Amino acid sequence: MGDIYEGREIGELYDRIADEFARTRRRAWPSIRELSRGRGLVLDLGCGTGRNAVALASFGYSVVAADLSIGMLNSFRERCIQRGILAVRCDALHLPFREEAFDSVAFVAVIHHIKGKGKRLRAMAEIRRVTKGGGCVLVTAWSILQSRFLKRGMDIVSTPLGGGELGDVVVPWGNRGGRFYHLFTKRELERTVSRSGFKIIKSYGERIRGRLPENWIVLAEKA
Repeated sequence: MGDIYEGREIGELYDRIADEFARTRRRAWPSIRELSRGRGLVLDLGCGTGRNAVALASFGYSVVAADLSIGMLNSFRERCIQRGILAVRCDALHLPFREEAFDSVAFVAVIHHIKGKGKRLRAMAEIRRVTKGGGCVLVTAWSILQSRFLKRGMDIVSTPLGGGELGDVVVPWGNRGGRFYHLFTKRELERTVSRSGFKIIKSYGERIRGRLPENWIVLAEKA
């Protein structure tokens, strides 16, 4: 698997599907409620079409919504303005914010799009840099236990033989292209967060439709 699903290319794919994504993805992730008791300034990193950013604003936060895709940001510009949300285009690996700028960070359904353990740790290091001491970070990722991927077990298991990691898959969006995902085990996501200098407060699986967890949820505090 090459690098075509990384960086600029994934942003361009989401530019192409932004309108359809906005129509079909309206509800905030249930796990965003883990940050409902917070206050101050929150970063919604990888905000997509802004569904979680709007929820965070309703909790009482001042919100900065950041994404690599200008198409995604444009899709919720009107709601963004109405809610007083600041929209910023940036890469999770190179955040344009000062140290300890945010009281909390939501990194929801994003880390699984980053190819390579080193780059995922780099993104988490950037999140730690911009989070205040004692601040909370919510990190979620797709689970390797999703039934639709268990059916592709041999493909996932054999990925390392092709130079990838166990859990690397490409998920097509119609005929518009494929989205890279690294499917996580619960322990792997916990280790990624804790190795980045965060103390885990809560960790669990989230079921949406199936019997097995489709997402892993980690709520942590900057140590």
